[in-house]
Amino acid sequence: MVAPLLVEIAKITDITIYIEYLLDVDDKLSGLLDYFLVANQDLIIIEAKKKDIDSGFNQLAAQLIALDKCEENDDIEFLYGAVTLGDIWKFGILDRKNKRIIKNIHSHTIPEDIEEVFAILMSIIR
Repeated sequence: MVAPLLVEIAKITDITIYIEYLLDVDDKLSGLLDYFLVANQDLIIIEAKKKDIDSGFNQLAAQLIALDKCEENDDIEFLYGAVTLGDIWKFGILDRKNKRIIKNIHSHTIPEDIEEVFAILMSIIR
């Protein structure tokens, strides 16, 4: 369910999508980003393992922190991410200045909220 949505976004925008992108900061911060969308504002999308959205969000938070260490552009204030089970999506933000993760408490479900999820993804990458 994730890939078809990202393909539609790629068709109408100028983004690059990396699948299983290796992010290797050090021995404590490394791993594969399931989907890494590179645009004006980068976006990480993590597929939750074992259908556990909460541990998936913890993984997302760690990968946002790792991306922060790699990001050379200090003008970027926020890094964005999403964790998904395919049919359920949760979004998070790393506030780079204040060094804190902001977790959106709302879950979005597919297919009911597909337009909202699409709009959120589009607003991040534009």
